Amino acid sequence: MTKICKHFNFCGGCQNMDVAYERQVNLKCGEVKGLLRPFWDKEIFVYESPSKEFYRNKIEVGFCNQVVWERPFDKKFKRDKTKPLEFEQALGFKVKGCWDRAVDIQDCIIFEPYLINLLNAVRAWAKEQNIAYYDQRKHTGVLRNIMLRCGKNTGDQMVVLIAANDSFNTDGFVKAVESVLPKANILLAVNDGLADVAKTQNAKVLKGQSAIKETIKLSDTEPVFTLSAQSFFQTNTFAAQLMYQRVRDIIKKISPKIIYDFYGGAGSFSLTCADLVEKSFCIESVPEAVADGAENAKLNKIENVSFVCDKVEDYVKKNKLSTRDSLIILDPPRGGMHPAAEQAVAGSGVPYIVYISCNPVTLARDLEAITKNYNIKNIEAFDFFPNTKHIETLVELELK
Repeated sequence: MTKICKHFNFCGGCQNMDVAYERQVNLKCGEVKGLLRPFWDKEIFVYESPSKEFYRNKIEVGFCNQVVWERPFDKKFKRDKTKPLEFEQALGFKVKGCWDRAVDIQDCIIFEPYLINLLNAVRAWAKEQNIAYYDQRKHTGVLRNIMLRCGKNTGDQMVVLIAANDSFNTDGFVKAVESVLPKANILLAVNDGLADVAKTQNAKVLKGQSAIKETIKLSDTEPVFTLSAQSFFQTNTFAAQLMYQRVRDIIKKISPKIIYDFYGGAGSFSLTCADLVEKSFCIESVPEAVADGAENAKLNKIENVSFVCDKVEDYVKKNKLSTRDSLIILDPPRGGMHPAAEQAVAGSGVPYIVYISCNPVTLARDLEAITKNYNIKNIEAFDFFPNTKHIETLVELELK
């Protein structure tokens, strides 16, 4: 069994850490089977995560100025209102079920082992400089989030501090990070809005570069990706490599000439399969991701992938898809496909679809529309997130 983190059951980061890994996989697979039973009554093979601990390549933790919670697990506890409120400062993941509280983490097994030393160095810097943590209720304070990302195959590191303003001296922050990660790229981003999101679009470099490199190691290719602060990239690199290899194997078997890579992000699927097809169209509605994809195509000297910034439902309306020697890859966000995109894909006439889903609930909803015109050939699952309830599902479909 995985080591039990000292914050388990209080931190909202992991839900199944006290469950043996094989049991975790069976529970996740059971949920997928139950939701997809109307479409598929056969077994579903699950690819386990190669790493059960320290598997994530990206995390976000939050600074929080919060009222001291005397008895966090006692719902009947009532505070003595005659006493003044006591406040504490926490840096970590959100408390389970709370939007305005963080766990001041001193233990974690989902990112890199250096995480706690780094956070302790940042805590010491903020205390020495007397820089206030952000208060989610009052919208006061300066320090809001830290985003960390690393290249599992390259060793590159990025640390992004997100603050409400840039009125403080950042030299001490750089030194604090360097004391633990001397080669890290260090950035600062400002989020002066009310929303509690780790906005990094305006990040400026304090040290090093604005992006890191990562590779995807497959059996017969190893594309390189440039990842900026806002880039989307699968957060479990080693498990993702298994999935990219499977998609590549499927495309080798089918041999399409054209791929339509819908919800394509920075083009991970298009770029890992570019040598197998004549042309790939990567459709993504986030401009930064499209820019990253075009940059990564240049980096890998790939010229047969076109990156288009558009919504899938709008792109399909404006462009007639080839119905010969073509294949659609779908990789929508957790909310699934837009109803118009569902209908457009279902009626596209493209011979093959590979649907990758991070949410079996919305996958089942989308399949209800798509399977009117397509038969399911196979379903597999990939455990990207050990110790949580999340799982990725891959569905192969063929035109009836």
